[in-house]
Amino acid sequence: MASLKDPAQMASSSSGLTFKLHPLVIVNISDHHTRVKSQSQPPSADSSSSTSTSPSSRVFGCVIGVQRGRTVEIFNSFELLYDPSTHSLDRSFLEKKQELYKKVFPNFYILGWYSTGADAEESDMLIHKAVSICVTLGYKILCDMMHLFV
Repeated sequence: MASLKDPAQMASSSSGLTFKLHPLVIVNISDHHTRVKSQSQPPSADSSSSTSTSPSSRVFGCVIGVQRGRTVEIFNSFELLYDPSTHSLDRSFLEKKQELYKKVFPNFYILGWYSTGADAEESDMLIHKAVSICVTLGYKILCDMMHLFV
């Protein structure tokens, strides 16, 4: 079994940050993508069509973990509810998931978001803004709560 200190699971960026990715994240994202894709495409005898990614099988989620100094550790992820017709996220679902994770893992924070499928699209900026707002609000609430105890 590989540890998180295994160089294959660590990556450095040009900014000097070091990223550690827990294998659970890869499994979660793969499972999420596979489930959505299989639910959106009926089984077919033509196996060549199963390798293409339809726009409806694109999925979105958040990655959570911790940042200690210049090291970012990504421990887990969760799905986001995305409406492809309006290019919007269910923000109440995101806020609820964030709240639930904070109860179980108080030291974990949303570090970013992921998508599978096609290349980045202009509508992805709406998702980025929605996640950023929720993360910022969560951080502000945490800071306000910490201020009460100081």
